[in-house]
Amino acid sequence: MTSTVAHSWEDGLIVGSGRVGAVVHGPADAISVSLSHERYFLPVNPRPDAPDLAPVRESLREALLRGDADAASRTLSRGARATGYDDSLIWTDPLGLCATLTIRTPGGVVESRRIIDPLRGEVAVEWTDLERRRHVLRLLAPYGSESVLVSVEADSPSTSSIELGLGAGGTTSLDTGGPDGSAAVTASVAGGDRGILEATAGHAPTAVRAAVTVFTGTPWQVDAGVTRSNVATGPEAALLFRVDVSMRSDALSVGVSRGLPASWDDARHAERRTRLPLTGASLLDLAGASSTTRTEDLWTSARAGDDGARRRVVETAYLSGRANIIASTGAFPPTLQGVWQGTWRPAWSADYTLNGNVQNGAMAGMTATGTPELTLSLLNLVLPHLDDYRDNARLIFGAEGMLLPSRMSNHGRANHFSEDYPHLFWTGCGGWVLRVVADAVSTTGDRSIVDDRVWELTEGVLRFAETAWIDVDGVRRIVPSYSPENTPGGARVPLATDATIDVAILRDAARATALLGRARGDDSLDERWARVLDDLPPYRVADDGTLAEWVTGPWSENIAHRHASQLYPLWYEIDPAFAGDGEAATRLRAAAVATVRDKIAWRAAAPSAPPGRMEMAFGLVQIGLAAAALGDAAAAETCVNWLAVEHWSPTLATTHDAGRIFNLDASGGLPGLVASMLLGSGTDSLSVLPAVPTAWPRGAVTGLRARGGLVVDRLEWSPHGASCTIRRLPGAGWLAPPEGTLIRLPRAATLLVDGVPTGNHRLDIRERPLHVDATWLPV
Repeated sequence: MTSTVAHSWEDGLIVGSGRVGAVVHGPADAISVSLSHERYFLPVNPRPDAPDLAPVRESLREALLRGDADAASRTLSRGARATGYDDSLIWTDPLGLCATLTIRTPGGVVESRRIIDPLRGEVAVEWTDLERRRHVLRLLAPYGSESVLVSVEADSPSTSSIELGLGAGGTTSLDTGGPDGSAAVTASVAGGDRGILEATAGHAPTAVRAAVTVFTGTPWQVDAGVTRSNVATGPEAALLFRVDVSMRSDALSVGVSRGLPASWDDARHAERRTRLPLTGASLLDLAGASSTTRTEDLWTSARAGDDGARRRVVETAYLSGRANIIASTGAFPPTLQGVWQGTWRPAWSADYTLNGNVQNGAMAGMTATGTPELTLSLLNLVLPHLDDYRDNARLIFGAEGMLLPSRMSNHGRANHFSEDYPHLFWTGCGGWVLRVVADAVSTTGDRSIVDDRVWELTEGVLRFAETAWIDVDGVRRIVPSYSPENTPGGARVPLATDATIDVAILRDAARATALLGRARGDDSLDERWARVLDDLPPYRVADDGTLAEWVTGPWSENIAHRHASQLYPLWYEIDPAFAGDGEAATRLRAAAVATVRDKIAWRAAAPSAPPGRMEMAFGLVQIGLAAAALGDAAAAETCVNWLAVEHWSPTLATTHDAGRIFNLDASGGLPGLVASMLLGSGTDSLSVLPAVPTAWPRGAVTGLRARGGLVVDRLEWSPHGASCTIRRLPGAGWLAPPEGTLIRLPRAATLLVDGVPTGNHRLDIRERPLHVDATWLPV
């Protein structure tokens, strides 16, 4: 519950069905509900093909190989201009505001509060007017539907005005300079027999049709493009209605409909059957405690150093973050703003930013926290555009195969770039997608995921790796290369060679492909990947002792940056180069530890929103995931606390920076990070409690997923030991290692398996639950 006021849509309450979102904001007696749809992107930006760089490609590479990034950048600009580009940044089409529902109630407001139930996906605004009447507005969006249910209630007779119109769009706390989407929006009035807004071909709504009778005989009327109705409510007459926001082919419609549940309780019961299996799939208990009832008071206590309140904040963030992601994942994954919109000019176009936001943010916790099926939404986003990726590879690199862009909304063309942000040369998206898909297969055992289209993408990513890079003295060099979104120390422009993340993703894509090939029964790509990997440059430790962000070339480190892309080798299955006790692996791990330390120290020097350094939530996730893999529990906890305490709002929505810019990265990133601290996995191993901080001395978590088709139904720990219940999913036996799954514990322990002492940590895990108890031995 919160008593804060929603001055703008970014402070609003959110409900979502996965496909449709609603943001509830404004004063209690004039509430606005901003409506949006996951497929509704305003077509306000150009969408040219990627630039044909063939005339300048060799000179650009030569400049970078001699370390002259300035010359390379000038060459890129010259080549882009020759194909019709200017120096402006082309944005993706933005997620659009579909319509605005307004509920006006006379009587003023004496006091109000807002209530959020993330587990069941319901929100409410309660207020008392000047005549001491109590009013309630309730909303939920039935999961998987294209509807929002609304209930307007009063404890004594009252009359509310319900309005459905286009809305002007609100302000945003960050304007990235893209075209104003409202330029595409004009309203006109047309006759008709339904209360509805209409749009065609993905464009903004252009007509309002009304004059339908709903609400037990109450007429709607049209006035200046707004559909209005006055409705009486009272103790015996709650108003219950449904707003549909639907896309059919290329047409959008928004309107008020019949087909309602008999009561609000009936709506709640129906929603429990569909949403609770997802939101309740994984729950976290850290023995948090607080006597406060308002979220703003709980967060204030946490900021003041109350340990119990801080643990409670992390629990709440884990629950609400997962709920936010579920509510905004439908056919497609969440955008930067999930499925919510309240402005015509959103920050960063509210698109799918694929150089980290989608993977380390929105999708980071989907697989590990019990909902791997949600990750398949990424395939719905990327698979329709394979031809665009082929064009990108050909035009930019002169290569075969597929080059996926760094940003998407409704096409796959790599045309979003500038001198300061040369995104067209970031090549890691394709391999990163393969990792996400491989983890979905590895945690579910579902071979059918790897269909012909997925395999076509897999081969396309490999073919690009085979043909895009150049041979320099027997080494496969990635030139040009771009480490998102950093510039080497002392340099003016970001262009460089051999970004560590590019090398790491290629190495990881080979492992992902091998798993996808096993699922398909096709190992034809394995040998080709092996040849690519044999020629890649190795990881490097920089002169300052950190993990180098560029593995070759004269590029200096720049630790003072919100991204931490060089840590990719530690985010999923740990790269073999970092594993084991050998000297090289030990040195790489030490460098990664130093990178984590220095990144945290840089942020800690000014831990506030810009001009401070507490910006871009998913950058904290990147650091924390690496810390968890390295067993650095204190560093991982620092990242969790910064995320939970500084990037959550009183409405349990999340922000891009500390306290500003509505954004879903923390919602997905924090649960994924917490899960990685409690459970790690490889193809044949399970790490139990790899990075649990001393501030969490006891706790429990349910429903975690692990590679190998494993489900950890419940994991508990205390100062005395730990216990967990593990099973393998039906149909996932093909993932079981013949020698058994290795169980790794953070401390020496006596081990009981189904009550029987054992010294063997390699367990034969079947579909039946296996109970493992560990008692810590004295240090």
